[in-house]
Amino acid sequence: MPDLGEPSPQPDCPARILLVDDDPMVVQLITDVLQLGGYGVDTASNGVVALDRVTHQRYDLILSDLHMPELDGAGLYRELTERQTHPPGKIIFLTGTTGASAAHHFLQETGLPVLQKPFDLVELLALVRKMLDTPWQEDPLPPPGGRRSRNADC
Repeated sequence: MPDLGEPSPQPDCPARILLVDDDPMVVQLITDVLQLGGYGVDTASNGVVALDRVTHQRYDLILSDLHMPELDGAGLYRELTERQTHPPGKIIFLTGTTGASAAHHFLQETGLPVLQKPFDLVELLALVRKMLDTPWQEDPLPPPGGRRSRNADC
């Protein structure tokens, strides 16, 4: 495994990341890398499962594949934005698709960061750190149904 750099300094409660991808090998690799980086990671195999997770847990960042069954990354983004359950600027998309496609057009419209598969693991961690260090807004989205803790274990 490549040198991933020093683990991020963690406060009492590490950043919580939701990883949404339908490829079990990709999920395992990214989960391992993020956990080695000091982050808490939950996973979902598609956008429908991710929406359920977001209703029960607050996430600091979502990493989502674009192409998945049931609800793809673009559909997940639209649902999160419509429901106002996650800051829309705190999402990184993963894709193996290149060129002019509906997915490419969607990514251009959102302006959100994208990692092309296969991606460099050091690049992944650097982008995650950058996104977590970039303030979005002062808690712009109140959690539905009461206050959720950032991390239930904290």
